[in-house]
Amino acid sequence: MKKIIAIILSALFLSSCTVYKAGMEHARYDPIPNKLPSLKYSFDFLYSQGNAIVNGMNHSLLNSLFNSEITTNIMQKTHEKPLGIIHVECTKVHFKNNPVGAYLGGFTLCALNLLGVPFNAVRVEVSLSISIQTLDGDLIKRYKYTRSGKSVLGLYYGKDSQVLLIEVCRDIMNDFKQDVSRDVASITKALNESQKAGSGNIDYNLLAETIVQKTDVASNKKGSSANGAKPLVRNSDVDINIPVTNTKAENTFVLIIANENYEFIDDVQFALNDGETFKDYCIKTLGIPERQVWLYKNASAGIMAGGVDKMVQAMNIFDNAKAIVYYCGHGIPDEKTGDAYIVPTDGKGTNIATCYSLNKLYKTIADSKATNVTYFMDACFTGANRDGSMLVGARGVAREAKKEVIEGNTIVFSAASGDETAMPYKEKGHGLFTYFLLKKLQETQGNVTYGELAEYINRNVKKEAFLTNEKPQNPVIATSEQMSGSWKTIKLK
Repeated sequence: MKKIIAIILSALFLSSCTVYKAGMEHARYDPIPNKLPSLKYSFDFLYSQGNAIVNGMNHSLLNSLFNSEITTNIMQKTHEKPLGIIHVECTKVHFKNNPVGAYLGGFTLCALNLLGVPFNAVRVEVSLSISIQTLDGDLIKRYKYTRSGKSVLGLYYGKDSQVLLIEVCRDIMNDFKQDVSRDVASITKALNESQKAGSGNIDYNLLAETIVQKTDVASNKKGSSANGAKPLVRNSDVDINIPVTNTKAENTFVLIIANENYEFIDDVQFALNDGETFKDYCIKTLGIPERQVWLYKNASAGIMAGGVDKMVQAMNIFDNAKAIVYYCGHGIPDEKTGDAYIVPTDGKGTNIATCYSLNKLYKTIADSKATNVTYFMDACFTGANRDGSMLVGARGVAREAKKEVIEGNTIVFSAASGDETAMPYKEKGHGLFTYFLLKKLQETQGNVTYGELAEYINRNVKKEAFLTNEKPQNPVIATSEQMSGSWKTIKLK
């Protein structure tokens, strides 16, 4: 009888011990698909605060652990010249300890915790962001994952925590490999096109045609799914019969940011249609070389900042350079200062730090050597509606922002004034402001002065907003002081 009791107690003891085995923290799995071109690897451990230290791991150890596991799992040994970069960021590591759960689970049959009986139940949550970029750091594809796992810990407390992290990391790597296998063709094409365009002179138009509209892929534990944008439907009167010019505006550069699909706030209807069609008019009607028209779809904060930097570089490199900046998407004011901000697709309306300052945008390009800067802003920068949420179906939100400081040779065409909202023109599949901007370019073949353009947009938007949306919308023009007396006679083309 004593032997039977001893066997039972031993079984209970062993079953409740930790499962750590030496070598688990160095487990190997298959790398990313061989069809993907050679990529340089970089890793950032961004999560500098948390409770990981209680599990015997400091910041340095966590950095090393993730870095080692990721390189083991996704990187290939190759001597080929890399065509791009695979960049991994760890943004969250969170441990939740539950010692009570371990005791209530029946692990107190033996009081010998120090000999291996589990004395803590732990849950860990990890967030990784994996992006594939060109060699110049321009985003092609980004994947985001948040995974969790749980375990009971005993004698090998610190080692078990490492194994738990590795298992969660392995789950993320497996899902990533599935996702990148699905997208390998478009990623490869984008990387090859960027290589052909040459270092420092990437053709963003070619890249834009090869990547999905929504770059972020949200995944859950059971699998992964791509939340791509809906196919563009461009069949209004301004989308066809676009005038074509024989002249070339060799010194003009265009930055287009079209933000339709947002992660944390309401989407902006027709923004991608607007960006695509405005790009066509810039190339065909205004005669701007295609490689000088940069369209960023659903741009994150980093992508937007990169686009602005690229425009500044162009203004400083080329003589007598002119800049056109077009933005459609959300805008909000700082609740404390009233300053206006553009909302990137990964920005949060409740956190101004995640957004891009409109004053910063104006000043950054004004400080360059640009001879002329023109902005078309199909957005309003007016805060929130009465319940504090973003307005559904609107191009912005509803509270008046403070006027921006405009410097240099700058003209700003804005879709709405005061506390108004920039609305869509659903019948035409465009923003109301953008539709009449495009319509005037179509009617005049681009041969229009700023004064004529402003008068046409203002008159027609005001009428159609009343008839279609039953709301006031009055486009406005703002200029720097030195342009206040001359802007009306300047020609867009």
